Amino acid sequence: MKKTLLLVVGMLVAGMSFAQEATPDSTATANDTYKTKYTFLPYAIYAPETSVEGGVLILRQFKPKGAGADTRPSNIEFNPAYTLNNQWKINLKHTYIAPGEKWITTGRFTLRKFPEKYFGIGNNTSDAQERRVDWTAAMFTGDWAKQVKPGMFAGVQVKYNRYMNVMFEDCLECNDEQLGEVIPGEEGGTAAGIGLIYKWDLRNSVMTPVRGHYLEVSTLHHGKATLSDYGFSSLKLDARKYFDFSSAQNGGSVLAMQAMGQFTFGDAPFRELAMLGGDGQMRGYYFGRYRDDHYVTAQVEYRQDLFWRFGATAFATVGNVGNSVENMMENIKGTVGAGLRLNMNKKDRAHLRLDYAVGNGTSGLYMTFGEAF
Repeated sequence: MKKTLLLVVGMLVAGMSFAQEATPDSTATANDTYKTKYTFLPYAIYAPETSVEGGVLILRQFKPKGAGADTRPSNIEFNPAYTLNNQWKINLKHTYIAPGEKWITTGRFTLRKFPEKYFGIGNNTSDAQERRVDWTAAMFTGDWAKQVKPGMFAGVQVKYNRYMNVMFEDCLECNDEQLGEVIPGEEGGTAAGIGLIYKWDLRNSVMTPVRGHYLEVSTLHHGKATLSDYGFSSLKLDARKYFDFSSAQNGGSVLAMQAMGQFTFGDAPFRELAMLGGDGQMRGYYFGRYRDDHYVTAQVEYRQDLFWRFGATAFATVGNVGNSVENMMENIKGTVGAGLRLNMNKKDRAHLRLDYAVGNGTSGLYMTFGEAF
């Protein structure tokens, strides 16, 4: 526990050292010339767990009434999807920045009936332990932070995740010990929490940053007082830094770095543990391929404009999960990858992102709006 806290403090100090600017550097124009932009993108993809998935990505970039050049644009993203295996999901997320950046709110709401893979808990689980999990869920995470000084925000965050009709597929290749395993949270229920959040946000853009830095420290506590079926607490640290090497200062050549940690204490259900992988951190690993109490990752990415609205990236990531600092130093994972970018809004960058990443015996292909970090 003490070593975990030392690691937390070390990451916080490293993140604080990123700071150089004094105020957010907004590249957007004043509200009277800023034009609201809608982007509509239908898509179809295939995965063994879902068969063909069809959906649409809808993005709105805007500024609220009264916002000027000192206010970065807000955005809302909507993504409904359906598969030929009768699975569905509806994702809605937003970042709203009030005029003068007096306060910022972010949130994500998800309804889904979608399968996931579960490989057990720990950083050394085998592919033979794979089990399919079917469940229906309603999930919401949101925060509200007030400006305490230019670029710095503090406030509260809440979470409400409700898991229903959770069913685990039989593990055909598991041994007797694994078959008898009690999976925390397998009965479903509610994980509801409330906590504090602090943001030091000097990025020029919240969606496609090319300059500045970002530091977030947040906590969540779950228990009877928050109407949660599970009692546990979590701490998250997220530090990012962006260097723009373009002579025209337009983000044509960007080096981006991120260090992130998530630390869970108590009796968290399997879906609330720190999970490695996905389209943001440790691209190339299936989200949740490895999960445990704690998770630390670091990544670096180089982004380069090519021609017209196209760009390309190359990235590398290292990270791991574990139940202690010593455990996280075992079986460390890494991925490398590259991607293409298509700028959907010339006046306020909004990249359609296509990334492919590979790790040790794993790979992943991702498509979404906005950068990974």
